[in-house]
Amino acid sequence: MLVQITGLLTRRRVVLAASDRVLSLAWWEQGEQRIITTDLPPDLCQGGVPLQREVLAEMVADLLIEQDIPSVSVELDLLLPLPSCDWRLLEGAAGLDDATSLRTLAPEMTWPLQWQKSYVALTALNDRDMAMVVGADRLILQAWIDTVGLADLNLCQAEWLLVTAWRALHALNASLEGEWVWLIESEGIWRLVLLCEGLPELDVVLQATQLPSVRDEVLFLLDAWDQKQRQAGARRSWWITAGPSWKGRWAEGQGAGLHGPLVSDGEMSLLQLALKAPPAESKP
Repeated sequence: MLVQITGLLTRRRVVLAASDRVLSLAWWEQGEQRIITTDLPPDLCQGGVPLQREVLAEMVADLLIEQDIPSVSVELDLLLPLPSCDWRLLEGAAGLDDATSLRTLAPEMTWPLQWQKSYVALTALNDRDMAMVVGADRLILQAWIDTVGLADLNLCQAEWLLVTAWRALHALNASLEGEWVWLIESEGIWRLVLLCEGLPELDVVLQATQLPSVRDEVLFLLDAWDQKQRQAGARRSWWITAGPSWKGRWAEGQGAGLHGPLVSDGEMSLLQLALKAPPAESKP
């Protein structure tokens, strides 16, 4: 009985990530990282929004039971799906310490979110007079909070999956000096994020889904970017974040014309990368 009680009182960090197709749980057991995934039925989640919250909550609870993880011991970190959030760099952000001051200023962000209907998190970059702003529709965020509550879990933190992975990229590559091409594959969809001195300057969802078309589209977009910036032959580091089936494929004949080192060639999925992130410091 003493062993059982001790197990119930031991707090355990669990990370929940979901897409329209897959639900993933990650935790650490005796210093070893464990990840389990399960396919989601159609129409359970759509566009990053949980449509059937009770069903999804029951699935999460059942997965924890199968792994002998008591719900009362869970400290949950929620990674919000890719379609659920937007991010922007805000220049001239001196004096902005939190989201309250940002709402008061209400700058034009050129994104689909409305200030009064959105949750906003702010990370000040004081050394550059800039801020990273991440926003989510309040109804979408509340839907996920409700889902976690229905699973009877203690929600400690919610952060956008892409931002968590971005922070991990920083942690793994010092300050990300210069320009980096970060290519992200998630469930067959590719995304190009161009980082300049570690900050996202360009974020585009690609139309192509297979090599070499993906590479060709990326090089076309980078060329257009260089022309806009009036620069030529920029040297960039490349980091490919993708599922297991893509591992090593960029080095197999796709590296021509990259104009820079291929630092990572699909060694980690987006979730695996995100799990390497240090604690968040953004201010809601």
